[in-house]
Amino acid sequence: MTELLHQHRQKISKSRSNFPRKNVRHANRDAQSGAIMTYLTQKNGQVSLKEESEYFGYQANYFSRLCRKLFATDFVHLRRNIRINLAEDQLLLTNKKLEEIADELCYQDLSSFSKAFAESTGFSPGKYR
Repeated sequence: MTELLHQHRQKISKSRSNFPRKNVRHANRDAQSGAIMTYLTQKNGQVSLKEESEYFGYQANYFSRLCRKLFATDFVHLRRNIRINLAEDQLLLTNKKLEEIADELCYQDLSSFSKAFAESTGFSPGKYR
């Protein structure tokens, strides 16, 4: 159990970084992508395009294009991938009920969480666990 908690703390610390917080406008691609991912991870993927673009001082349309350029995917799919990765960690490292995990990651209900998880991983949350 102690080893699992240690591994869990290491995974949680993924969101802690030395990337610039807001001022990434003139930063290189790595710093921009790192700051965007750090912000999304810290918010558990529960942030809108408008909120995140305002945080970094961009127009929403430009920020959406920037995400596509940096990550080769749009903001919505990037946010979904973050939420699924967090769900995977929760499923492997906790005994939380599926409903609790879905609620923490702001899915409307268990069925929408299960559908999104299965589409992304190829497994139902129960089978993944």
